This record gives sequence, structure tokens and C-alpha cells, in this order.
Amino acid sequence: MISATMMCAGCGQGQADLNDESEVMATEDSSVNYPHMTLNSTMGKVVAARYSDLSFETSLVVEHVLVKNGEHVHRGQTLASQDTYRLQNTVEQQRLAVEQARLQIEQASLQMQDVIITQGYDPAGAIPESVRHNADMKAGYTLAQSRLSAAETQLAAARHELSAATLIAPFDGIVANLAIQPHQLATAGEPACRIIANDEMLVEFRVMEADLRLYPMNTKVEVFPFADKERCYEATVCEINPIVDVQGAITLRARISDSSGLFDGMNVELLRVEP
Repeated sequence: MISATMMCAGCGQGQADLNDESEVMATEDSSVNYPHMTLNSTMGKVVAARYSDLSFETSLVVEHVLVKNGEHVHRGQTLASQDTYRLQNTVEQQRLAVEQARLQIEQASLQMQDVIITQGYDPAGAIPESVRHNADMKAGYTLAQSRLSAAETQLAAARHELSAATLIAPFDGIVANLAIQPHQLATAGEPACRIIANDEMLVEFRVMEADLRLYPMNTKVEVFPFADKERCYEATVCEINPIVDVQGAITLRARISDSSGLFDGMNVELLRVEP
């Protein structure tokens, strides 16, 4: 009986030690909670309100890359360029084709006048449509005009390809997902980099259908990024997607008033501000 009593006491002491240890762990875990967080908080993700994925239109070797990830750029700034030797040659060839087509039109115009004169008409006066048509067919004036139009179209396309071989920032922002390097082939259509307008960021989050009434338009929320639990950002609900998903949740977006220090894709926790 004495032994059994001692064993029971030992088990009780061991259970007490486990309880004490659990309390310590719970206390330690509670220390990482975000300030002001309650059971009413929800998870979310920072998303850019505006971004652009840039890519080359022609598969050519990259000649210059002038930026790096995380670098701030301005609208109109050159980001990267390809080797444009072949494209420049194409532009020159198409330019010469346009000039040749214009000369052909001039020659056809003179021949057309000669045909009209031989028919006994003044080229500057009234000419029957049948006579004009016959002169046009013999001189090839309409055909020459068609060739000029095609040459000008091809020249415009060649100039566009040459221009597209240089990536230009479409607006002020920050460089992300840079996927090209000098002297490597850049495949047409594949994203070379992304420009994020980091002056305007949103936080996207989901709430259950029953809780949607708590988040009408212009509701204020506080945003706490996981990367910095001491920072708190203010945001205002600006968009409600009118679809309930299979989990019974609705997606909302809130515009962050000052997004400095936030990155696209950051995980955050939100707390609704009581009115």
C-alpha cells in the first residue's frame, strides 16, 4: 500500500509538471500574438492595385538589362533591350520597298496620262470612266497603289518590332520577377519582369456569408503584416466580389491608405474597426 501510494503521488507530480509546462508554452505562444487581435480578426494578403507584366515580342538575344529586382523605376525608363541588328536591317529593307513603290506609282501615273492623251482626252479635263479605267489597267496605277499600301504596312510592323525590342516602364513602380539576363535568349511572349505600382496597394481577404454585414463598403480595418507585427496599417473596404464560393465565403478588398513597406503577396491579419 505504501508503494502504491508513492507511485500515485509520483504520477500526480508528473502530471502537474506537464500542466506547468503546457502553461509555459501557452504563455510563450501568446507572446507572438498581434496587438489588438481578437477572435473577430481574419487573414488576408496584400495585392497590388496595378501592375504590368512586360515581355518581348520577338525571340532575340538580350543585350542589356539595366534594372534589378526591387529597384524603383519611373515611367518611360528603359529597363532592358535586345540585340536589334536583324530588326534594323528589316526596317531598312521595308523603307526601301516603300520608296520603290512610290516610284512605281509616279511611273504608272505618267503612263496613265499618256494613254488618256492618245485617246484624245485632256488628263486634266473630264474623262469618261471607261477611258480612265482602260488607262489605269494599261499603266498599272491601281496595282502600284496597292503595292505601296502593303509596303507601308510592312514598314510600320517592322518599326513596331524594333521598338518592342526595348522594354519601357509603363508607369512609376518597382521591379519584380526579373527573369532575363544579358547574352541569353528571351522568348517572345514570356514575362521578362513585372512592374508594380507600389504607391497603391490593396489587402484581399475573405469573410463568411453570415459575416458580410459586418464589412459594408467603406468599412475601416486595421492591417497587421506577419513580417512586422509591430506595424499597423489602415485600410478601407473598396470592393466586394458579389459571388459566394463553395466554402460559403465572399472575397473583399480594402485600399491601404499608406502602403510603404508592404510587398505584393504579403500575408497579413485584419481587424475590423468598430464604428
